[in-house]
Amino acid sequence: MNSNNSIESFFNLDNVDEYKNIFNENKKIQIQNILKDEIAELLFKHSIMDKNWVLATGHDAIKFEKKINKQFEKANSIQIKKIQDKFKNDKFSYIFHRSMNNKIPSFLEFTLRKYMASKEFLDYLNSITDLNITTLNTLFMSKYKGGHFLSPHSDKGNGKIAFVISLTKKWRPEYGGILHFMNDDKTKIIESYVPEFNTLMLFEVPEEGIPHYVSHIVPYIKEERYSITGWFS
Repeated sequence: MNSNNSIESFFNLDNVDEYKNIFNENKKIQIQNILKDEIAELLFKHSIMDKNWVLATGHDAIKFEKKINKQFEKANSIQIKKIQDKFKNDKFSYIFHRSMNNKIPSFLEFTLRKYMASKEFLDYLNSITDLNITTLNTLFMSKYKGGHFLSPHSDKGNGKIAFVISLTKKWRPEYGGILHFMNDDKTKIIESYVPEFNTLMLFEVPEEGIPHYVSHIVPYIKEERYSITGWFS
């Protein structure tokens, strides 16, 4: 990692006026090259080499997380089938792998959390969004593989704004894993975003939430969709 231990060595915090105008139009923006090239590559390498992934699944308000190893292989398989059935019955449900919740984080994870919670980064977000953000609520890394998905939900109560830093390389729309935004009654897609390496997706979460979902990844595909996700309030 760059020996210059500062937020400027980690993020590209520029073009504020341009981003502010875009965000004001529909309360969403996808910022290209948010991370310095070296940092983006380090986080990508961290993603593909991470040994701390857990299977994260859930339906309605019930969560299930187990380590991905032989000990929990049977329990995880049963849970995946259960969640697939919940999706068939139009219940909120999700399946993906989750990390960056370690009791002892790596130096890279520690630095990412420190800078994203810093006054400098919060000021940058506030300059773009005018949302008076003061706190990083949640941050985790996700990996979507074949068959993984996140069904329609609103993020209500999670924070004022959601973020997704994409660490996915050479992703194609036909693989799935697309972030779709929906109308209020969840009958139509109004905007879609394909994962793109080293981009920051920001979208406002109003008091009533905003309907969106991540579409199913094509089964048996070898490619994996990596991102860092969370909320500010």
